[in-house]
Amino acid sequence: MSRVEAFLGNAVQMAGPLFRLQKRIVAVKLHPDAVSVLQLHADVEKSHLERIVTWSLENDIGRQPVHENYRFLVDQITAAAGEAGIDGVDAGISVPANLFDTRVLTLPYFSEDDLIAEAQEPEFWEEFDPELTGLEGRIVKFQQIYANENEDRSVILFSSIPEPELARYRGVLLDSNLLPVFIENELFSLVNGIYSRLPPEDLFKPFCVFHLCPGSSMVVGYTRGQLCMQKVDISEFDEALLLELEEVDEVSGDFWDEVGIRISEQVKQAIAYMVEEQQFPTPERVFLVSEHKLLDNTLALLDGRFDAAPIVPFDALENVGMPPAHTKYVDYFQNETVFTSALGLATQGLNVEGKADGSQHRKLISMNFLDAAPTIRRNRQLAAVNRILSACIIAIMVLSGGILGFNTVPTFLDTRAASQQYDAARAAANTQSLRRKINEKKLAEINAANAKVQSTVVNKSFTLFLESLPSLIPAEAELQELSMKEDGTVMLTGLATSNSIINNIKKNFKDQKFTRRDPKVTTQRDGDLWNFSISANLLRVN
Repeated sequence: MSRVEAFLGNAVQMAGPLFRLQKRIVAVKLHPDAVSVLQLHADVEKSHLERIVTWSLENDIGRQPVHENYRFLVDQITAAAGEAGIDGVDAGISVPANLFDTRVLTLPYFSEDDLIAEAQEPEFWEEFDPELTGLEGRIVKFQQIYANENEDRSVILFSSIPEPELARYRGVLLDSNLLPVFIENELFSLVNGIYSRLPPEDLFKPFCVFHLCPGSSMVVGYTRGQLCMQKVDISEFDEALLLELEEVDEVSGDFWDEVGIRISEQVKQAIAYMVEEQQFPTPERVFLVSEHKLLDNTLALLDGRFDAAPIVPFDALENVGMPPAHTKYVDYFQNETVFTSALGLATQGLNVEGKADGSQHRKLISMNFLDAAPTIRRNRQLAAVNRILSACIIAIMVLSGGILGFNTVPTFLDTRAASQQYDAARAAANTQSLRRKINEKKLAEINAANAKVQSTVVNKSFTLFLESLPSLIPAEAELQELSMKEDGTVMLTGLATSNSIINNIKKNFKDQKFTRRDPKVTTQRDGDLWNFSISANLLRVN
């Protein structure tokens, strides 16, 4: 570890609260007919399932490539994450194993640093496996499982995936408003999920995992320093039967016996190949992990068909803490093995605090196919340093303020009395100024009111007009509305039997000297009657 890395690791530990949420991981689990979003926290002693929401899909997408259902999956993951109310920082997803080229290579002894340096050359892997050509455009990851200098032997786990395939899974998380920090081969998630839950007495015992997965069933075997993988060749006919198996009332009779024999024989052949050809120790038990929603009929179909190595369904959620409100989502599956790979993801993390392996949860394989992970780790460590520097600056400012205050206290005490006298005089002056402004405003209001009253009293034009109004309107006309304004404007609206009657009303205005100019008249005929409107400005009468 370089000095810079050591400094950043110490800084992150000092700023631990900043990374409190980074102990959690949001695992996205794609099922054949559903999607689950889980927020998990795995530590050395126990895993905690803090939140989980399973969103049943409208159609059975099976194990189809993500790009065929990309937008649909993004919408469903977003909805499930919103329903779960996740607050974790990091998100991870397991990619189906059949999209990877995964193999175990035996090499001469290499130290980890030498192996990293040599693997930069494209021809390095081809030297040990002629099939490993054309790695351009693929994301290549490897991990040293075993190394012994005396034996001059290293065992390397190698896995690669086309870059476009990985980009789709990264995009699914990003477009679902999640921050991808871990993308892993599903087989590695399964191994980690089981290994992290083994009791201490079983850690060094060989075990196998039968991953029953539509289209890509496999057997994975692990023992100390050795990892084996073998595909289980289940026919398309039997795959179709497995998809419908749980809908059958009873799996008994010759037909189902033959199906169980065919599938179990394929599994036993895969295990036998690992034992005979790869010198893998005979496992005492085989863990079953199924991607199907239900498991009862599958267990009944395979029960007792594995001879000395009994098949054991791996209970991924045994002794896992879970909020009661979220158990309904787990109950959607009557299959306790289905979340094994999600628990395996929970054992992963960026380890930005630089903790030693002994203080973290157990995992066998740590192979993150997300190339940006180191950058994310470094950015978060720099954020921790920035937080520490900010705290130091605040502390210096507080200290400087204290020193400045200590030096200025005597002067402050000497000027305090003068300052108080000045403040009192300024307050008195402000009070007098405010009173003067209030009095001036009240006086202006009184003058305006007085002028309005005088105007109303002196101007008698409205009074005279109202007294003479009956004489203005002949019997052949009917006044329907009268309005008057302060400026002397009156408006008459009504009906008349003829236009000449309206002209008489207009003439009466001028004859009775209510106005110098002829009023404005508008008329409109309505059958036998005339609608009229007369507007005039009355002469002021004092």
